[in-house]
Amino acid sequence: MLVYFSTQMKPKDIFNLIVRLFGLVFLYQALVAVPLGLSAIFSSFPHSKLGGIWSALMMIGWPLLLGYWMLRGARPLGRWAYPEE
Repeated sequence: MLVYFSTQMKPKDIFNLIVRLFGLVFLYQALVAVPLGLSAIFSSFPHSKLGGIWSALMMIGWPLLLGYWMLRGARPLGRWAYPEE
């Protein structure tokens, strides 16, 4: 039995794939920054400074959240790019 599948991607599908790939890039960026962020957090504990915690949050937090959001599909971006669908 021969089954034929159409593998043509629409521009919206290609856009969603690119968004998800950028999500992987941001997730990788966040995971690479984890050791440096942890050292910034632990070095600020004895001195009670919030600068280390804030910098670690900036290094790890926003790329992690953005990467997760983009891996999930980033629906507002898709609606903005393709409003007719």
